[in-house]
Amino acid sequence: MIDRPALNDQEAEAMDALVTLAAAMLAGHISYFEGAVQVLRLKPAVGGVANRDVDFDAFVVIESESDHLPLKAQQHLWNPEVLAKLRPELETTEEWAGSFAPAALISLIKRFGDKTG
Repeated sequence: MIDRPALNDQEAEAMDALVTLAAAMLAGHISYFEGAVQVLRLKPAVGGVANRDVDFDAFVVIESESDHLPLKAQQHLWNPEVLAKLRPELETTEEWAGSFAPAALISLIKRFGDKTG
């Protein structure tokens, strides 16, 4: 794990976005399933993060185990009957992710919340 202050404005913005996203996920405004994709998109922009990082790896696991499920932005393209059949799996996935994602989110907030300024 490599943690350091932001080196430039883009990294600072990515750190701020990551902390904001993590807080929104903890508050239940964004699901762990939906948020995992966003967390992983921000990882390279944050900078100074090792390739294998326990906190980010939690979201790699969530994305890997749920990549066959449609994100909300994709659901309008899916057959409503298929979506209805997937609803229990989406709920189970969220419960499963909720068993370990909060700890990773709290750690990310602690690591990057005070590094932007």
